Formats: sequence, C-alpha cells, structure tokens
Amino acid sequence: MQPPENFCFNKNKLSSLIWKTSLPMIGAILALLLYDLFESSLLALSGADTLTAIGFTLPLTTALTAIAIGLSIRSNCKVVKSACLDKANLASTMTTTILMSVLIVSIFALCAYAANQQLLSLLGNNHWAEINLTHEKAALLNQQQEYMAARYIGWVFLALVWQVNAILRAVGHAVLASSLMFSWLALKSILAVLLLTPSSNLFINALSGLAYVHVICDFIFALISLLILIKKSQLSFPTLSVINLQIASPKKDAVIVILQQLVTPLSMALMTIIAANIDYSYVAAFAFILRMESLFLLVPMVLTTSMPAVIGSNFWSGNKHRVKQAYLMAFSAIILSQLIIAVTLFFYSPYLSTTLCSQDTVASYITRYFTWVSWGYLSIGCIMVYQSCLNAKGKALQALILGVFHRIVLLLPLAYIGSIYVLKDGYYQGMLFGHVTNASIAINDHFYQGILAGHMLSGVLILVFLYKNKTLTQSTATKPLNSPTQASMKSFTNNPA
Repeated sequence: MQPPENFCFNKNKLSSLIWKTSLPMIGAILALLLYDLFESSLLALSGADTLTAIGFTLPLTTALTAIAIGLSIRSNCKVVKSACLDKANLASTMTTTILMSVLIVSIFALCAYAANQQLLSLLGNNHWAEINLTHEKAALLNQQQEYMAARYIGWVFLALVWQVNAILRAVGHAVLASSLMFSWLALKSILAVLLLTPSSNLFINALSGLAYVHVICDFIFALISLLILIKKSQLSFPTLSVINLQIASPKKDAVIVILQQLVTPLSMALMTIIAANIDYSYVAAFAFILRMESLFLLVPMVLTTSMPAVIGSNFWSGNKHRVKQAYLMAFSAIILSQLIIAVTLFFYSPYLSTTLCSQDTVASYITRYFTWVSWGYLSIGCIMVYQSCLNAKGKALQALILGVFHRIVLLLPLAYIGSIYVLKDGYYQGMLFGHVTNASIAINDHFYQGILAGHMLSGVLILVFLYKNKTLTQSTATKPLNSPTQASMKSFTNNPA
C-alpha cells in the first residue's frame, strides 16, 4: 500500500489543492447528512411522540458517533505518521489502532448500556413519559429502550466502519473510502424505507425498525470494510507484547481528541434539557433541526476533512505564508457560503420545514429556529475548520478549549437566559444570541436568539485565537519546524496511539 504523497500540499496551487482534496468527500458527507434528514422524515410519519422519543435519544446517539469519529481521527494521524516514518510497521500500526479503538468503544458501550435509563432521565425523558401516559406511549417507551440497547450493541460495528474509512483515507484511498460510505448509506436508506414507512408490508414499529436498520447495516459494512483493508494491506495480528505496549502507552492526545468530539453531544444534551423545560415540541423539533443543521454546514464539514492536511503539511514545513493563504481562502469560502444559506433560510425556511415535517407545530418551531440561528453559521463554520487545523498543528488542547468556550461557556448560558424569557415571549432568539450578539432583537423568540448570540460571541473568540496565534499576520516563510529524523522516529515508536 502506497503512503500518502504529502509533498503536493507544499507545492501545488492552494486554491486548486483545497478543491481537489475536498471534492472526493463532498458526495460522501452530503449522503451522510441527507440520510440523517431522510431518517427523521420517515420517523415523522409515525407521529409527534415518535419524534420526541427520538429527540431525547439524539444526544446519546450523537455521542456514540462522536467517539467513533474521535477515535478514527487519532487512527488517521497514527497511520499517516507510520506511513511516513515507519513504513515497515504500517500494517501492525493499523491492526493495533483498530484493536485499541474496539477495546475503548466496548468499555464505553458497557458503561452506557448500564446507565442508559439514568442518562435518558437526566435529559428529561422520564418526565415527558409521565405526561398523558397511554398504552401507545408506553409501547413507544419500550421501543425507545430497545432502540438504545441495540445502538450500544452496534457501537463497535459503527466504530469499525469509521476506523477503516479513516485508515483508507490516510493511505491515499479516498475514492475507495468514499465508495464504502456511499454503499453503507445506500443500504441504510433502502432498509429504512422498507422498515420505517407505515405503508410498507415490512413496516416495524418506528424505533424498533430503526434499531434493525443501524445494527444490520453497521455489522455488514464493518465486516466488508475489514475484509477490504485486510486484502489491501496484509494485516497481521500483533503480538501480545505489542498489545500490552499499546495499552500501557500514554493516551493524552487521544483523550483530548475524544473530549473535543464529546463537547457537541454534551452541549446538545444540555440544550435538550433546556428545551424540554419549555415545551416538548421543541425536543421533537430538535430531531429535525440537529440533522438539518449539519446539512447547512456542508461546506465547513467538507473542509474539516481536507484543510488539516493542507495546513498541517505547510505548517510543519515552515511555509507560514501558504498557511495564512489557506486560512483566508477557507474562511472566505465559509463566510460566503453560509451567508447565502442564511439569506435563503430567512425567506424559504417555512416552505422547507413544512415539506420535510408533516407535524404543523413542530414545523413551526423548525422555521423559527432557522430564521434566527442560521446567521450564526458564519461563526460555527469557521470554528469547526479552525479546530480541525489546530489538531493538525499539534495544538489539540487549544482546539478543545475553543470548543468548550463555544458550546458550553458561551452558548448554553445565553440559550438558558433566552429560555427564561421564552416562557414569557419566545425561545429561539436565545439560540441566536448563542452564535452572534444582536442587541436590536425585540421579537419573542428569545431562546433561539440566545443560541445565536452564543455562536456570534464565539465568532469573536476565534478572532482572539487567530490574533493570539498570529495565524493571519505571520506571513514570512521560515525553516521547517520538524522533519522525519531518527529522533522523531524514536519518539513515534515509543508513543503508540
């Protein structure tokens, strides 16, 4: 298997380079986001209570995916380093990173399964369950428990899909990785139509059917992905001493990357609690909102897959002028694209919401959310990409701090303040202030305005980070900061992921 050709990141025209490295992942990420939205649309056919039930589980299932992605990020970095510095042990590195990821996810899954009832209760699920309890609602709650149990069991398979995909991209097989993801989502979509559409002959109760969709597809593609990786890289099972070394080695960077991925699910969980205290229809709306939001952030999400390689390679090579140019190009593309999306949603969100969601009350909440909060996507997009680039430059702790300030310190308090006012006037203005401060707002959507304000203040925070790190002001080229010497080889081999 050929190692990645990193030299092109230091020489090719930046605009062309960013485009060519982003293009292969646009389709795969778009398919991933569209599937989530498609899944919510199918669940909406089963009623508002079904959407509310899935809304309470979203912070937990998002955390499952976040940890799987966090571990895959670490595996990607580890394999790239091995391909550059220790190619002879590349296959062994792949195997050990996969095994360690499976072990970590298994431990998380057992703990989450044991605490599932308590976790849902913290999110407000039990209080909602006690309101107007009927036979149908009791059955739905049982389905919810079965659904989460199945997701915990299938977590290992989900992690394997992401692990292999990240490793394939690390060694230059982006097209194959993208094709696997497309096929995985295509199978999920087919099964979802068959099992979640009420008019289908194979229809299963919504949440039970959804559990089958995820477990079956994740298992099949975890197996297929592993077989493909084994065939292409001649994987070999590591010795017991190598496994012990992996277990005993420091995991600081891996822990920080996982914590970064958990910040957003934690913020979502706390936001769900705030929303549930206002109106449970807000929780149902979040089942759509959180998935639609990712779709509207497609450009930043694609750039998080391509920019780290561009920024990291030039940063470590000392090409600071190219780093500055790359940042400016990425931020300009994000601001322009998100501004267009915000304007479009301001005028067309009512039509979009009613088209995707058949529940009128929920559709109204979705419309009001995007009317306000979409303006904060300018800040969110820049923060997402900047965090991924900080990781590429070895500044994972800074990336974690930025995420914590954005999603926890700024967003949640302002959203909570907005929720207090929404009980009198409105909730969505609070979310708006979570992204951008807008003192002129006087309409009764305070919750969403608070969210927007938190995002906007975070936009100011990223400017502070850029200024502090002299990211956009340091333009003179310097000598390479690092190179694959014997010393770096020794450091690498003694610190496995």
